[in-house]
Amino acid sequence: MTTSRYIIARIAQAFGIVFRAHHATNAAAELHLLREAEEILGRLAWRDIEELEDLSVEYWNLRKRDKEHTELTHEMESASGILQQSHDERAGLMEKVAESTKDLVAEREILVDKSERLNSERDMVLGEARAVKRRHDGLKAKLDVLTEEGTETDEISDTNEELTELKKRFKVLRNRRDKLGSRIQEIDNSIEELDERIEKRRKGMREEALGSFQNIGKANRNISTSRAELGNVENEMVSLFCEIGRYLCARTDEPECREILRPHRNLLGQIKSLRVSINCNNKLAGREPAFEKA
Repeated sequence: MTTSRYIIARIAQAFGIVFRAHHATNAAAELHLLREAEEILGRLAWRDIEELEDLSVEYWNLRKRDKEHTELTHEMESASGILQQSHDERAGLMEKVAESTKDLVAEREILVDKSERLNSERDMVLGEARAVKRRHDGLKAKLDVLTEEGTETDEISDTNEELTELKKRFKVLRNRRDKLGSRIQEIDNSIEELDERIEKRRKGMREEALGSFQNIGKANRNISTSRAELGNVENEMVSLFCEIGRYLCARTDEPECREILRPHRNLLGQIKSLRVSINCNNKLAGREPAFEKA
């Protein structure tokens, strides 16, 4: 708020037009801006206050905190670099794992396909063998009945011939089943051997990648610790900047302070304007001025 607006508002109050809550809100918002401006002023000017005895404690504390801030920032950058490198290494190792077992996996897929086809063929053989056995059992029962009736007929002879053929066919199917079973077992054994070789290769690569996983965990912990410590240091530095800024603003007439503030005249002008505005808004809100000297 400018002086002219303050005068207009005072005239309005004289006629009963009062906005105390509005002016109180404005004063609070401007006070927040003022504190931020004082912090910025302290941040810009602190390196020039070494000769000010009253700010000696703040200056040397800031020197210490500034060094800590630089070291912590470097530690975070270093840990971030290690973290990124470890992620890249892990991604590369995971790709190598897939590549190192690519030939074995392809061979395994071929064997699995063969095993599935042979199993399908064995199922067909077993199905046919069951059908042959059912037919054989039926003819055997028929032959027993005819024999009990004591009748020598061509039907008995034909039945015996068919039974003989069925026995031969069943034997062929049984031999085929056994051969298929042996072949399937050989393939399954080969698949198990390939699985062991694949797992062995992958295990070796996982052990190699373990170092990257450990580095990732360690880097994350270091980053979290450094970030927490950096936050504490920054909070302390902000508090010191605010104290320095307020001190300099309150002593603009002193030669030493005036010299320090010379490069920051524009910012200082804004701070003075905020002080004037806050005082005006406080008066219009029915409060005492916040600053004796604006």
